[in-house]
Amino acid sequence: MKLNQVTVGCVDYDASVNFYETLGLVQIVDSPPHYARFETASGETFSIHTVDQVFEPTSMIYFETAALDDEVAALEAKGIIFDAPPTDQSWGWREARLHDPAGNALCLFHGGDNRRFPPWRISNNNQEKEMKNDNSNSGTRKHDSQQPKAVRRSDARSIWLAYPVGGAINVGWPHDPRWD
Repeated sequence: MKLNQVTVGCVDYDASVNFYETLGLVQIVDSPPHYARFETASGETFSIHTVDQVFEPTSMIYFETAALDDEVAALEAKGIIFDAPPTDQSWGWREARLHDPAGNALCLFHGGDNRRFPPWRISNNNQEKEMKNDNSNSGTRKHDSQQPKAVRRSDARSIWLAYPVGGAINVGWPHDPRWD
């Protein structure tokens, strides 16, 4: 499953369209005054739809940028008001928080490798399990490039294990020391 888009409510269609265009999103659908869809530079989509009222936000929409501080400064110069300036967080991200014209909570951030591979990540997702069990690429450049920078080891290679089982020597699967 792939997350396709997020849609939030708006109470002032024109103000919301202007706001998200100012953030740098490109409008790709325009059905005023009810619905607009935007696209990021990397192809994710984000939509607004007109509602009578937006209640207290219970979620936050995150937009990642590699140059957070520069982006925030450029947006402030265009009149965007931030609730919190770029701040380093204990979870390894740098975040700046704001609200759109309807009151939806937004966060511009830079998470780097910590976005998908924080040090406390649990290994319960299928792709990670498949990578962990895919010994054909273990220690290769292809396998290593799929790992976060903090885990990558240029000298990583497979180690074959041989161990006695019932009086015979059994050769096990390649062992990758990164998964100990």
